[in-house]
Amino acid sequence: MLNNLKGKSAWRRYGQWGGCLLLLATSLLANLPAYANPMGRPATPGAAPTPVNTRAKEADHPIFLPMIRQGAVASNTAQQRDCLAPEQTYGRMFASLPSATWNIDDLQLLALKSMAEEELDPTPEGEVDDEENTDIDAGYTYVGQFIDHDLTLDDRPNDLTTPIDPQTVKNFRTPQFDLDSVYGAGPTLSAQLYEADGMHLKLGAPLTGSSDSGAADLLRDNNGQAIIGDPRNDENRIVAQLHTVFIRFHNKIVDSVRQAKPQLSASQVFSEAQSLVLWHYQWAVLTDFLPTIVKPQIVQAIVRLNPTPNGPRWQTTLRYYNPCMNMPVEFSVAAYRFGHSMVRALYRLNSTLPNRLPVFSNTAETTLNLGGFSPAPSNFAIDWKFFFPMSAPRQVGIPQASYKIDGSLVYPLSLLPLPATGSGPANLAQRNLLRGMQLGLPTGQEVARAMGVRPLRDDQILVGKASGDAADTVAITTISPAFAGKTPLWSYIFAEATANAYKVQDGHTVGEQVAPFRLGAVGGQIVAETIVGLLKADPTSLFNNSFQPSPAFTSPGGKFGFKELIRAAIAD
Repeated sequence: MLNNLKGKSAWRRYGQWGGCLLLLATSLLANLPAYANPMGRPATPGAAPTPVNTRAKEADHPIFLPMIRQGAVASNTAQQRDCLAPEQTYGRMFASLPSATWNIDDLQLLALKSMAEEELDPTPEGEVDDEENTDIDAGYTYVGQFIDHDLTLDDRPNDLTTPIDPQTVKNFRTPQFDLDSVYGAGPTLSAQLYEADGMHLKLGAPLTGSSDSGAADLLRDNNGQAIIGDPRNDENRIVAQLHTVFIRFHNKIVDSVRQAKPQLSASQVFSEAQSLVLWHYQWAVLTDFLPTIVKPQIVQAIVRLNPTPNGPRWQTTLRYYNPCMNMPVEFSVAAYRFGHSMVRALYRLNSTLPNRLPVFSNTAETTLNLGGFSPAPSNFAIDWKFFFPMSAPRQVGIPQASYKIDGSLVYPLSLLPLPATGSGPANLAQRNLLRGMQLGLPTGQEVARAMGVRPLRDDQILVGKASGDAADTVAITTISPAFAGKTPLWSYIFAEATANAYKVQDGHTVGEQVAPFRLGAVGGQIVAETIVGLLKADPTSLFNNSFQPSPAFTSPGGKFGFKELIRAAIAD
């Protein structure tokens, strides 16, 4: 998704718990053995502390340390090796399908039509915006971006046209849900991220403006650059403060472990706390994020809790993904970039700021947009009720809705602030389309046929806002006949979501919306299988460990998602 809201390659440089602490600690620690190593592998009772996991970054990246990884198998093709876990390269989920090519001019035309014009008269606050997807709250856009930054990083220069084999491209993130974007290489190798005790993560300057008394900016150096495991989590104020939520969640878990097990060493406390944070995070991804953005019946067919006490706790059915694919570009370069269409034109951060703000704008004044890579204005503390349903009842704008998963990106995403050493285009749609062709993606129709899904007709593949106004969309073939039966996979994912939500014919939506905007048969399958497949391949994940979210954190009915994680992190 969000293979980064700002165009991923463009950013390559860049308390006390109170009286309930002991009860919480007891509940949390019930999920752990006597102590576990940093990434959840059970330790031998009485053994010396396991060294902090060093899933770090490559030395040729400016802030990342050498990767230490066991069991990596060299191979030229996925079919030539027996894979237990994905390697740190990219690959193809549908390697037998032909790579699609188009004239660059045609892709530029499609990109321009995929970008909305600047809204000079936006829908007023308190009124329903016809671009809003009322089934998905705005916070999930940035959860998706945060997840992306935990899984993938293509750190190549800004060449978007020279064809390249995905298997030769290094993934500078570990392909696991291990929060290396937060933890770096652990307290020993990434000591700059940690307090002197080697257990707590550091926060930056306090922020005001919301009821969250512990809100804080990211830790920064003297130049204002964030000191974090992945600098991309400073790209905008929303994902940056989501990052600090995870820091605060970790620190509170550390406090609970210390109180419950005072005999543990600092490294053992860190290990247990990290494992608990990761499993809660992974649970939220599986049970909250995934069924929110993908049609629930697709998710249920791929992953589900075992209803019986026998056998594995999680049951999975993967038809396409296997670890030999590493990080499939059908996911990272196309399907998971669906979140770009969910970005709103304007966001309200809290009730004290006078105005809503765009993600990016043409001004360098930090108080006029939500762009990052600099210290946050002191009154920019997020009130999370504007992003998740933190309390009932809902009302228009509380929380704000995401925008629809359709063939339109908001105008600010055509204003990407590229680094001084980078080159254009600054149009995110154009970057996505060029990169998809560069890495040899097949067409959406080819992938659909490979899955046994009837492809959309050309007149069903819409580009533009799915606002309910037929005039806001056009069939892709009206942009260029070169797209007849041959739609870029990224654009196809949007068209599929629109065709699920509306009846579509003759290049337009017809009538009222009939279903939620979620990823469909092609996009949903790619996204859900990749996420589930990565978790299944990781021996340290909740798939391979007995885990249940702490009752101290869950909502009535036992639900634990990102709303509950945020609530636990910011509680006094």
